[in-house]
Amino acid sequence: MTSTPDAANNLSRSLVAEPAGSAARGAPRLPLARKAAYGAGQVVDLIVSSMLNSFALFYVTAVCGLPGGLAGLALGAGLVVDAFMDPFIGSLSDGWRSRLGRRVPFMLVGLVPLGLAFNLIFALPKGLDTGLLFAWVLALSISLRVSQSIYGLPFQALGADLSDDYAERSSIAAWRWGIGILGTLAVIGLGYGVFLKGPDGLARGEAYLPFTLSLTTLIVIGALLAIRVGLSVRSPGTEEPAPIHAVHKRLFGEMAEMFRNRTFRTLFASKILLNVAQGLFLTLSLHMHVFFWGMSSAQIQQVTLPGVLGLALAAPMAGPLIARIEKRTMLLIGLVGMAICQATPALLKLLDLLPLTGNALIAFLALATFANAVTFALGTIAFIAIIPDAADEHEQLFGTRRQGLYAAGWAFATKAATGGGLLIAGVVLQLIHFPADVSSTAAARVPERTADLLGLIGGPGSALLALLGTVFVLFYRIDRKTHAAIMADLAVRRAG
Repeated sequence: MTSTPDAANNLSRSLVAEPAGSAARGAPRLPLARKAAYGAGQVVDLIVSSMLNSFALFYVTAVCGLPGGLAGLALGAGLVVDAFMDPFIGSLSDGWRSRLGRRVPFMLVGLVPLGLAFNLIFALPKGLDTGLLFAWVLALSISLRVSQSIYGLPFQALGADLSDDYAERSSIAAWRWGIGILGTLAVIGLGYGVFLKGPDGLARGEAYLPFTLSLTTLIVIGALLAIRVGLSVRSPGTEEPAPIHAVHKRLFGEMAEMFRNRTFRTLFASKILLNVAQGLFLTLSLHMHVFFWGMSSAQIQQVTLPGVLGLALAAPMAGPLIARIEKRTMLLIGLVGMAICQATPALLKLLDLLPLTGNALIAFLALATFANAVTFALGTIAFIAIIPDAADEHEQLFGTRRQGLYAAGWAFATKAATGGGLLIAGVVLQLIHFPADVSSTAAARVPERTADLLGLIGGPGSALLALLGTVFVLFYRIDRKTHAAIMADLAVRRAG
């Protein structure tokens, strides 16, 4: 079979403009309903992650009485173990062949254990000694995180299968984030506004299970919508022959291949540093609200909800912004802005440069939370849109499609680093002599030095790690022109 330059260019434009598996040949964009339905699957990850990041450490330490170091170890170990499972899951998904496609079978299998573990980890048995409580939290943490990946990694790879177009992937990423952030909104709104409201709302252990059961309903709805989209998509990789070797025999070779790719190494290193910072910041945020800033549950809700609004507003902002600037530029803007917003409030207070009190202080913190959320979301959307482009470059360099393994690499960096941040947060609480059990009054005062150290590490400390992560982003080189050339080359290869 021969190909002329014009034929190759026409084929390249067809492949770039047309979503994979689209029924309408040459259609430049996916229907909005399909983007929204696929995006609904993101509520699964954001509900689980938001609940764990916002409430898990507080619930396990302040409500159940597990020492901070052990709590951080148990919760962080779930992320670390899961991170090492991610490459296995991603490779297995890439090589899977079935009537339901490559991605949907894993999404279905992961959903049930995810729902069970999600509820049980916020319904810990009473009266357990420290050793048994630690073992219970450890087992549930690992179960929840692994099942989250069995569903989530194929879901993320499905986004790359929906379209090959550089700009359309940005739109898919924005929709995925915009719909998914409703999960975070549900966690914050139902948590502080319904189940955990009141002066001692956070300390009421019996309120957490009804809370998670309500969230599980949203998880099931979002997952089923995304699964329906997955059933209608034919992944380009399914035309390829099934892998010759079993996953356990080919996995290490595939991973070595990934790390030979300079782009992958750059993104991987950046995600490691950024997510250690984010894990540390998010895990300590509730402790900082209560003990560094001295907020009540109502005030925490006033400060937190603008953040959710910022996360939601970033989705419609991202599309027009990426249309004008490169994805890497938006990523840098988002991450640097996020670091500044995280560090500034606590730093000003520690330097006695923040004279605000009462409602004025709450308004200032709400504004900082809003700005932090917008910049963080813009950076995350850019990262989501970048990963499929990097996978296309990998196919050009090595001749293999690795969308699932790229999603696993993203997840590995995210979870291992966030787990590291969570572990660091637990150790920090112990090193600064934070009380192991304040369940009788969540607003109990802690020594001033302890509160100051909490603010220093949770604010400027986490921001410094995030800034270090942005340095690696400067080495990422794929832009619109580069990606167009990659897709033109791949079009010729696929045609041949």
